[in-house]
Amino acid sequence: MSPMNMGYTGPMGFASEQTNAWYATRARGGFGLIITECIVANPYPWRGSDSLNPLLCDAQDKYRHISQVADVVHSYKGAKIFAQLSPGWGRQGHPQPGHKSIASGAPSAVPMEMDFRHITKGWLRQATRLGFGGIVNNFGGLEAIQNMSDEEYDKLRPYIRDFMEKNGGELYHVAYGETPRELTIREIEQIEDFMVEQAIALYGLGFDGIELHTPHGYLLHQFLSPRSNLREDMYGGNTENRCRIVTNIIERIRKKVGPDKALGVRISGNEYMNDGLDHEEACKVVKLLSEAGANFINVSQGSYEAFGKGFAPDGENEFTQWAPGFKKASGGLLIITPDFITPEVAAEAIASSKTDIISLGRQSIADPYWPAKVKAGRTQDIVKCCRCQQCYMNLFEGKWARCTVNPTAGFEKYYPELWQEDGLMDQRAKRFMEKRAELPQI
Repeated sequence: MSPMNMGYTGPMGFASEQTNAWYATRARGGFGLIITECIVANPYPWRGSDSLNPLLCDAQDKYRHISQVADVVHSYKGAKIFAQLSPGWGRQGHPQPGHKSIASGAPSAVPMEMDFRHITKGWLRQATRLGFGGIVNNFGGLEAIQNMSDEEYDKLRPYIRDFMEKNGGELYHVAYGETPRELTIREIEQIEDFMVEQAIALYGLGFDGIELHTPHGYLLHQFLSPRSNLREDMYGGNTENRCRIVTNIIERIRKKVGPDKALGVRISGNEYMNDGLDHEEACKVVKLLSEAGANFINVSQGSYEAFGKGFAPDGENEFTQWAPGFKKASGGLLIITPDFITPEVAAEAIASSKTDIISLGRQSIADPYWPAKVKAGRTQDIVKCCRCQQCYMNLFEGKWARCTVNPTAGFEKYYPELWQEDGLMDQRAKRFMEKRAELPQI
């Protein structure tokens, strides 16, 4: 299962009952490897991530709660779980509630701005639901906006921004980020310290592997990208310098845990923005990550600015195009590729050696039993993701994330029949309970 932030975390970043039920349902549904939502290791308000309420692993008080997530997944036969670890949102984030005067920290003071040429059918559906989809029709429809040149779009940008500011509500702040504060070298070194410390802690808490959260325009991606990293010190400039924060983290973790622990990176194969991280340079980055000690790469693409590319684009199997380049650049590391809906397309990606492991993101929301149904030959029962983007837009609206085609998504804790059956922990509990059956109260 691909990593996805669903916002089901409890207040203050603790894993909740819904967190456990969410992952338990997917483990019961047959997912052999679950990669968690990105878990933030940064204790400072400038992490910029709190508006989406992610899991935190920034201090010991979170440990016993997050260790239970690993225990729950491991209670299902053969299921493994990796923790995806992040230092924050950077320029894609917002000040922490209660700390509005503290800007998000980023490699450079460069604000983000969504490029609406990346809008998809699903995102247009949500914009229409919220009452501002008409702006697309005002300029010729979906394909006309998607195919605009830079010059044509530059004329449209002021109108879109004015329209969003007046009509978009909180979504305006999602589309047009606040200017972040440039991090000092000492703060960057602290990020490295936090990430290493919490990665080691998560291994000790029972997680089978660590994935560094480096795609989609978030903080570590911002260091990699020449679009968002304008630094002129040891963390900016050429590819090696921009990659330094990530390679430092990998090298330090690897030194502590040895050569065999699963330690990988998720990275966008193409940022899809002018002056951003393109595939050629992303492959150079992957080579550096491999040399630093990463032993798997998880493919993604896009960013908040190229939102329609990065988050469940229309259709399926778009991300696979980057896997062969990453395979070659990494010297043959295992490559994980998401963005699948149908078993036939996923099987072809493996059979043709385009990737090594397929993963499901939004499709695992739509149907957490996808793997079990495929194995049982019941593919006709698979509930397919319709790429409507409701789950994403609910997060941006500040709502509980729901699914158009799966009414139980987000409410798994209220449907224990989804996840209680056949967990090893449940079988042990059943045997325990049998030993107290029919005892009278004394």
